[in-house]
Amino acid sequence: MESECALEVAVEIVKDVGKILRAGMHADKKARYKSHRHDVVTIFDRRAEEMIVTAINKAFPDHGILSEEGTAKVGTSSYRWVIDPLDGTNNFLSGYPQFAISLALMRGAEAQVACIYDPLREEMFTAICGEGAFLNGEPKHVSAQGSLDGALIGAGFSSRPERALITHAVLEHLIPHARAIRAAGSACLDLAYVAAGRLDATWYVSLSPWDVAAGNLLISEAGGQVSNLEGAPLTDPEVGILATNGRIHAEMLALVGKKRSL
Repeated sequence: MESECALEVAVEIVKDVGKILRAGMHADKKARYKSHRHDVVTIFDRRAEEMIVTAINKAFPDHGILSEEGTAKVGTSSYRWVIDPLDGTNNFLSGYPQFAISLALMRGAEAQVACIYDPLREEMFTAICGEGAFLNGEPKHVSAQGSLDGALIGAGFSSRPERALITHAVLEHLIPHARAIRAAGSACLDLAYVAAGRLDATWYVSLSPWDVAAGNLLISEAGGQVSNLEGAPLTDPEVGILATNGRIHAEMLALVGKKRSL
């Protein structure tokens, strides 16, 4: 399996899906709730997933698939695609221009290829394991920020109120130290921005595998660091994730490393 071929396929897929999402920005999205009243899905989430799954099955019929909107296929090879067809659905639903498509090709537990696409800005974040991170074909690296003082930090507010309140509680300890905090509503773009040096760090109380698979590889290839909220290697993003330029990881862990009780 050639990673270059897989990345070429991924790039073409997300460009096609991006056209659908751009066209759907101001259309009737026919939103409905999923597991709870703040967790929504639109017909465009479904269309995007269908397009991606169809294209992957055609190009790589032996590969497994795990996607946010329910597709779970066990492949006959060691490769599996982890897909978020529309990350930032709440933004998309309101016409807020911050959302993306995220694809990662895993071999076992290790990401081999990453592709995150912002269709509104036409920004394509890509990585192949061992070959660096890129934005629209240009090499990217994490920031050189050496301390939390002066850092620009991303934060994620979960659609689950109890998790969002934990984030709010921890931010009380973080805000006095950072230059500024940004909560833009798309986890995969936050991770891509850390890889590109736009954010010095970002953290989430809880995410899902499709939120982090591509971004994790991008940050690693850009020279950054990703861990759980205790500083250990990230194996289960549902218990939290911290992604930084590496230089401020320890400082961030000291402030966000423990989920504070409400």
